[in-house]
Amino acid sequence: MEDDELKNVDPDDISELLVKVEKSFDIKFGKTELLNISTFGELCDHITDKIQLEHSNDCTSQQAFYKLRNAIASTLQIDHKTISTDFSLIDLLPKQNRRSLVEKLEDNLGFKLHILRPPYWVTVTLAILFVTSCVALFFSWKVGLTGAVISNATFALFQSDKTSISP
Repeated sequence: MEDDELKNVDPDDISELLVKVEKSFDIKFGKTELLNISTFGELCDHITDKIQLEHSNDCTSQQAFYKLRNAIASTLQIDHKTISTDFSLIDLLPKQNRRSLVEKLEDNLGFKLHILRPPYWVTVTLAILFVTSCVALFFSWKVGLTGAVISNATFALFQSDKTSISP
């Protein structure tokens, strides 16, 4: 168990870790609460015990909604009470700065949301071009291959221009 001892760890690293744990699990550590902890295992056990004290029967989707709602409210600087489950993201995220707002929201949450996509007309046009190119491969491989390459390259280009919100 000597490998688990926390004696050679930078106190700033532990401090940053504890702040993230407090934020992630919505718990608070007292000033002297962690004085007797000397190993990583003891720290994990203490965090687990603290979380189990605040057990709730809330469903996962409800917890996800509240976390997302709070992140949206803090990112967009609006009152979180105005956001409900039937509130449209299109109304919250105006098209002119949608991409930057979604990036800020993802930074706030700490993970990618993958809610933006290219406009439907682009996706449909490129899908038709790709299917037509595949059919053209049977008649003229040069034309078919050129069309397939163009459709794939254009789709890759439009991946960076995601401004529409996925349903």
